[in-house]
Amino acid sequence: MTTMIKTGKGGFMNPYKQIRKVPLSTSDGVFSSAWSVQLESSKKKDNGWKEVGTVGRNYLLLPNQKVKEIADDMAEQCDIKFTEDRTFFNGKSYMYSLKSDNVIGEIEKGDDVALGLQFWNSYDGSRSFGWSLIMYRLVCTNGMMSKESFGTYRFKHEPQSENWEEDLEIMVNNINKASAGKSYGVRNLIDNLKTLKKTEIDINLLGQIRHNYLDKIPTSLWGNIVDKFTGEDYKTNNGWDLLNASTDILWHREKPTVANYDQNSMIVDGLCNAIAS
Repeated sequence: MTTMIKTGKGGFMNPYKQIRKVPLSTSDGVFSSAWSVQLESSKKKDNGWKEVGTVGRNYLLLPNQKVKEIADDMAEQCDIKFTEDRTFFNGKSYMYSLKSDNVIGEIEKGDDVALGLQFWNSYDGSRSFGWSLIMYRLVCTNGMMSKESFGTYRFKHEPQSENWEEDLEIMVNNINKASAGKSYGVRNLIDNLKTLKKTEIDINLLGQIRHNYLDKIPTSLWGNIVDKFTGEDYKTNNGWDLLNASTDILWHREKPTVANYDQNSMIVDGLCNAIAS
């Protein structure tokens, strides 16, 4: 089923339209080292195609549809079941996430976490085709990203490459190890989340976290997080609640941005570093 992504003007953006890569040339016919990436467009002014970025000749450019097929194929081969969670597309950058209900740990009784998979692609070279593990809080399906705990895996070969099946097998094995609790990154993150649950956030610690660990978070976003954290939804004022106030805002936004996903990881890693220091 094709996922339609709502845009800021109330319309819908199809992430699976055709793309093409066209060599650029100067007015005198000399070809450049850059190539134009063009997305199929129905607007008359675009003459059928709209340029969405320029990339190098060797940039691994794949249609978003192919990325989704690869993601679904990887998920299908894993030992645990994954289902589609959400899709993001802003005309250039694409994100596709899947989540599992397979519990890999609990922060406290009844508050379980599970693994997810997140795949990225871009048509303008801003983000290479790759994927990462993520973590979900099952009671609210908040997605948690972490560059420090999970890292990002970039695909080096195209699906038609002779090395592709070997790469795919390695990636599936890594996911299976993580789902079986054999990943240090996963275990370490769960331990940090448990510590956050036990950490009371008073005004002094909140200030230290903001100015020493989350100083790159925009003031407007930080204000929204603190407003939610101190509201009726959160009563215990611990670090786990502060993290969930953050991910609840960022993960469930109706109109997210690429920056929101980066901020998710910054907050998860920043809070874990704050309580570890």
